[in-house]
Amino acid sequence: MKSFNFFLLWIFGFFALLAFDLFVEAFIFEWLDWNGTNKNDWFFALWWGVVAVWVFLGLKNFFCF
Repeated sequence: MKSFNFFLLWIFGFFALLAFDLFVEAFIFEWLDWNGTNKNDWFFALWWGVVAVWVFLGLKNFFCF
């Protein structure tokens, strides 16, 4: 895969992760009445972990081309 195509997919992944986070915050947490509580902390820790893995693996793959 060319570097530019990989970069576009990598950026699209960030937007997909952000859209998933916004969906969960807007609908799922409201449905479960978790907004304003500490019950949603596990989700944010997991989400930031996935974002960090996405960044580091993407950078590794981008600079290995």
